[in-house]
Amino acid sequence: MNQSEIAGRIEQFVRTQFSISPSDPDFGPGADLFEGGYVDSVGLAELLAYIEEEFGVSVPDDDLLAEEFATIEGMAGTVARLADR
Repeated sequence: MNQSEIAGRIEQFVRTQFSISPSDPDFGPGADLFEGGYVDSVGLAELLAYIEEEFGVSVPDDDLLAEEFATIEGMAGTVARLADR
């Protein structure tokens, strides 16, 4: 699975799980999920559980705390890199 496919699956999960409108102009793969108010700390736990189950990877704390992990694009890049190991 490539990074784009991973991003699409994560985006679909986030939209569904956190009830984000398809017409929200600010939401997208590059939006900061936390600063934009889309995902809170409880939501992050749900998102991590999804990523671990769906993609079979465990996200290390260093990656979790990295700035790029705040966006769907960044998460997809991290998942793709971890899955290649």
